[in-house]
Amino acid sequence: KPVTEMQLSLAARANEDPAFKPTTNHVSDAYWQLATTADDQLRQRVSFALSQIFVVSITDDTVSGYPFGIASYYDMLARNAFRNFRELLDGVATHPMMGLYLSHLRNQKEDPARGRVPDENFAREVMQLFTIGLHELNADGTVRLGDGNQPIETYTNDDVTGLAKVFTGWSWGGPDASDARFYGSVKDPNRESIPMRPYPKFHSTSEKRFLGTTIPAQNPADPASSLRIALDRLFSHPNVGPFIGRQLIQRLV
Repeated sequence: KPVTEMQLSLAARANEDPAFKPTTNHVSDAYWQLATTADDQLRQRVSFALSQIFVVSITDDTVSGYPFGIASYYDMLARNAFRNFRELLDGVATHPMMGLYLSHLRNQKEDPARGRVPDENFAREVMQLFTIGLHELNADGTVRLGDGNQPIETYTNDDVTGLAKVFTGWSWGGPDASDARFYGSVKDPNRESIPMRPYPKFHSTSEKRFLGTTIPAQNPADPASSLRIALDRLFSHPNVGPFIGRQLIQRLV
């Protein structure tokens, strides 16, 4: 059935009362309204399960000031509830609320002269929590064992470092890739809910190695291509099925 959107619920209140300023409490109210009255109950149940895996905390100070953005994030999960996991992964990775929460919004390329390295937060979590987990799994979800009968790790710190370069050069959405928009001083009115956009100037052009995949050095920088290759690699990993499937079983059954 068609998506019942949380954003529309908040927008309806704003239209009724021009002085209405939504808060995270209003987001919670809108959620319970959907959970108890929405026509697309199966979709709402699945999107709630997804929200417990692809977490954006509304109590986090960097996120809580964007109630429309939080509603938009939940609606994105609802739209992707029955779609391909690759589409869901793209929606999560490029949503500005996830960008704020796991700090890859305004993430900049490395600068050895200044001692700056790309933020690794999202690169680590997208593997550990959102796609493949810490240890290699069999198809039934049991942990694969290697030398010494020990679990086999799915990634190393080098993989995190390489993948972090992919998530540089992404920031607020809008019609241009100006520095002012990247830093947030020029604001699109819908920036809370539209996907982040690529900013080539701030994207790492160096070689990126992760999970057996290599993105060659780029000239010019191509953040959209880097993201596509990285998400394709994560999507194709054999751990995704058992790792995500087990969590959906836990939350839906």
